[in-house]
Amino acid sequence: MSGDVLYEEQPTKNRKRRKWVMIVLTVLVIACVVIVSTILNKNHADDFSAYKTLVGQTTENEFGQLTLNEVMVDDNQLLLNATFVPAKDVNFNYQIFFFPQVLVNGQNYMVRNGGQTIEQAASTYTIYSSVKMHDLPQDDKLQLDILYNDWNWDKPIKDPWSFEVEASQKQLQEDRKVITVAKTVKLNNGASIKVEKVVTTPISTTIYYETLENSDESVNFHIVTAAGKTWRQDSSYTLNDQHTKWGIRYDAKYLTDKTYKLIPISADDTELGPAIQIRGK
Repeated sequence: MSGDVLYEEQPTKNRKRRKWVMIVLTVLVIACVVIVSTILNKNHADDFSAYKTLVGQTTENEFGQLTLNEVMVDDNQLLLNATFVPAKDVNFNYQIFFFPQVLVNGQNYMVRNGGQTIEQAASTYTIYSSVKMHDLPQDDKLQLDILYNDWNWDKPIKDPWSFEVEASQKQLQEDRKVITVAKTVKLNNGASIKVEKVVTTPISTTIYYETLENSDESVNFHIVTAAGKTWRQDSSYTLNDQHTKWGIRYDAKYLTDKTYKLIPISADDTELGPAIQIRGK
């Protein structure tokens, strides 16, 4: 799997200005894509089957056959697993990606779309997708309209693969914990941020924060347990067009201890300000 790559797309509203990130999968990068592939293809102690909706629908067009295997709903995130078998005359490899567009209950909540293509066997590929959302409805069941209509982000598919799925998040809602923070922090560089909340599920933990005055530098966070264990984030994404509201995600991290510290840091791990004490639930 050393040749596999991960792509993430900037918000669809900014397609003309978006930047693409390609990461060659190494030991360092595996942590970044664990939520896309490992969690959807579990083979270790944790079991996320309660959060998955099995689909098994297949549709076909001139490019080949796509089967949507399963969907998993996380906090403001949809994880999709599909199998693609290209048509005989289609030149396809692991560097080609399909980024699904998803409507939830008929509404567009998407803010970022990422994914990974893995060759499983000759002419058979697994397509993993991670679709970040904002303000995803909290209903037990979500109606999803899923459309795979982009070939490598710039080539529209005239006859896209489409699926209609009713996905359950009932178990996720029962296990989801919302920790209200609502604290404003003055950073060392004079900027201010407000940490709104931390949402933790068995699948991931996300810090939601807003930049306030003089904030032109991206802010990351370490989560530190009472015992001193440090968790580093796996991804960050903006929640609005102004790039003032952010989600900082930690994959496969579930907060179960009584207390934690959130430490704002720069991209090079320099501490930017005081730690924020939070209490788990």
